[in-house]
Amino acid sequence: MPNLVMSGDFAKQQLEKDVKAMAYEFLTKLAVDDTTPGLHIEKINNAVDARVRTGRVNIQYRAVLYRLANEGTQATYLLAGVWNHDDAIKYAQTHKLQVNPVNGVAELIQETQPESTVVEEAVSTPSAPAKAIPVLKSLNFVPADLVDGFGFSKGFAGHVFTLLTEDAVRAYAATLPTAWHADVLDGMLAGMSIGEIKNALDLVPPTPEEIEQEGVDVPADQPTAEPVPSPAAEDDDARLLAALRHPAAKVQWKFIDDNAELREIIDSGDLGSWRVFLHPEQRRYVDRNYKGPFRLTGGAGTGKTVVLLHRARRLALADPNARVILTTYTRQLAANLQRDLERLDASVPIAAELGDPGVLIRGIDQLAVAIRKTGAADFSKAAISVVGEEVGVAGAPVGNGEGWDDAIAIAGGGLPPALQSVPFLEAEYLQVVLPNRIVALDDYRKVRRPGRGVSLDRAKRDAVWAVVERQRINARLANKLAFADTAEIAAAYLEPNETTVADHVLVDEGQDLLPSHWKLLRALVARGGNDLFLAEDSHQRIYGQRIVLSRYGISLRGRSRRLSLNYRTTAQNLRYALSVLEGGEYVDAEGDDEGIVGPYRSARSGPAPRVVGSTTAAEQITTVAASVKDWIDAGVSAASIAVLTATQAAKLQEKLASAGVPSAEPKGDDLPANKVAVLTMYKAKGLEFSRVVLYDVSDGSYPPPASLKHVLPEDVPETLAKARSLLYVAASRARDELVITYQGDPSTLLAQR
Repeated sequence: MPNLVMSGDFAKQQLEKDVKAMAYEFLTKLAVDDTTPGLHIEKINNAVDARVRTGRVNIQYRAVLYRLANEGTQATYLLAGVWNHDDAIKYAQTHKLQVNPVNGVAELIQETQPESTVVEEAVSTPSAPAKAIPVLKSLNFVPADLVDGFGFSKGFAGHVFTLLTEDAVRAYAATLPTAWHADVLDGMLAGMSIGEIKNALDLVPPTPEEIEQEGVDVPADQPTAEPVPSPAAEDDDARLLAALRHPAAKVQWKFIDDNAELREIIDSGDLGSWRVFLHPEQRRYVDRNYKGPFRLTGGAGTGKTVVLLHRARRLALADPNARVILTTYTRQLAANLQRDLERLDASVPIAAELGDPGVLIRGIDQLAVAIRKTGAADFSKAAISVVGEEVGVAGAPVGNGEGWDDAIAIAGGGLPPALQSVPFLEAEYLQVVLPNRIVALDDYRKVRRPGRGVSLDRAKRDAVWAVVERQRINARLANKLAFADTAEIAAAYLEPNETTVADHVLVDEGQDLLPSHWKLLRALVARGGNDLFLAEDSHQRIYGQRIVLSRYGISLRGRSRRLSLNYRTTAQNLRYALSVLEGGEYVDAEGDDEGIVGPYRSARSGPAPRVVGSTTAAEQITTVAASVKDWIDAGVSAASIAVLTATQAAKLQEKLASAGVPSAEPKGDDLPANKVAVLTMYKAKGLEFSRVVLYDVSDGSYPPPASLKHVLPEDVPETLAKARSLLYVAASRARDELVITYQGDPSTLLAQR
């Protein structure tokens, strides 16, 4: 039976449903017997590659294939795509499959690429205007970087170095038949060095020093970048088959195992390609084993969650008895993770309860509640070291902010008026009192408070402690236990135990977790190889406070890396989303300044975001409705459009419905079918849409006044940084087009954008 390899470009082709069905039928027959007469597997005259073939999908469409001979076995067919007859013949005649002469990676090249000469350095004279400088030259690259560094032809390099703008280079990159070629150009536009680009594509193997620094244990059978195989050692087809298994080639080519996998790829389309075609930058973190905790960071849309899902799958399938926990900040995001893991591979075992083999997917607070239930009386006793007394097993879990108003009203008289603030006292409890397990005034008087902006003398500490004690008394009388208390007690319950409840813990959206969450995560799994794998982005911190993980028993020791390639948004939307972060200060999980630019890059291009002002509230609604209707009239599905607001999504939805927009507010985890989704920026976390409108980013409306109410002056910068992060999260939900509206004056966070 022939082997089948599929190009990711085919998965992205916009084919009619009936053509896809016929393509599936054609390929399944091909995988059984390539001599079946109805397939019409034929050579092409005047083709630049003798391996190329076409096959008959139907009377109108042809598949373009490359046939590789396997010694002693059936042939391997590579499917490049399916096109109309004439287009397929033209493609087959002009495209060649080969091994790159410099790095040994498989590449599909168009032999008729423009043969432009390399432009000379621009000069100016008093009588003539200066020549425009090609964009790659302006970034201090030279054609030899492409020719000698990556094995590109001189004609390719010459043409690229005539292109004057980033958009022109991206437009050209989008036409290239080899995915990693486009990645090279995208990396150059993002300001990456040649070495950084090669590293991202796994074109060079990690050095022993890099392995030691990262704490990586690379198995002997794990594929890594290899030197170019010698032509004398293998024939051309064998070399090509080896080159197709290079990490950089796997972003485009997939060896198909069975008909079920074939059907899934054909039906998934472009938006499902994350299940199959991983970029080398992602695959590295899926496959590697680490000697301890590892942190993966990256901007919105860089694929951190994709890495987690594939890594969870790998760990679970490698050991049927492995207990893998995949967790995140909220129950809704956990439900999204479980849905996507099942879409990735339905064969992955899903654990039903804590401690069961398989992948258990829960929100972090769900895990804490489950441990409370499991621990029962012993959990209640563990609470003595955390809150000073037992808590029982039946109290209802409540939000961390509940009850502070009452505690202040009863016991807050000793506090200065400025400190009689729920945000301040709640944060003091979550960041200082609870993770340090303070149960007595004397201990609170002595505890260090790193990262807390407001200094407290002895009298103020005594007054704060009076409110904390009242809060705990009120919770006990009401038989309630806050989620953060539950997490801290769960950690205290697990820490003395010799047995743990997980072999591997993977964390998504780690930037929003609290200290007690991290202590719980540390207690869930024994220290050792592949114990904790953390995905987070400090720029997306919209809930939690700044945290240094080493304070809570999680030492990364340099095991921290960043993803930089954005898969979701266009380059224009990405630049805008990053720009709203300017002015804020961002600190990573190791306590270092995070900065803003990664450098992040996007392989996609599109229209620039539009910022539209209105003079009245009614005019702003009309503006939003007009944008949405224009998209729908242009053929965009209403279900792929979202209107995001900081607050009061229900009221906004009513206004849009009155303006004739088919819209609905999501119920639970389900987005409305065939309607525009109207939801808060917070609820949009973890989602993506083709088109997005950010509504009412106006001065006086954003940041929402309630978010700044009772915030101490020392904490205002942190609150504004969170507002910028929320705006960044919202803006980065848009894949293709982004519109921002405001009434009156724009928010100061949008000034000069």
